[in-house]
Amino acid sequence: MNMDILKNKVRYLTNEEGKKTDVLIPLGMWENIIQLLSQEITPDNDIKAELITEFKQSLLDAQKGKTFPLEQLWEGIE
Repeated sequence: MNMDILKNKVRYLTNEEGKKTDVLIPLGMWENIIQLLSQEITPDNDIKAELITEFKQSLLDAQKGKTFPLEQLWEGIE
């Protein structure tokens, strides 16, 4: 999927302050994304499936405001 095409077709919804809150994409593009994701997740590819699951959970957490200071994320990594 070409990113330039994606950027031209995506529309954003904003709140009263003009802050982006949601994204609208054409149905066909969404169906392609779902199809590509389902092709990537296979029983033989548990690592990718786990990463995608964790990424989705991270996005949900960020939407709910469950974020951490950058310093805390780097703790214990040397």
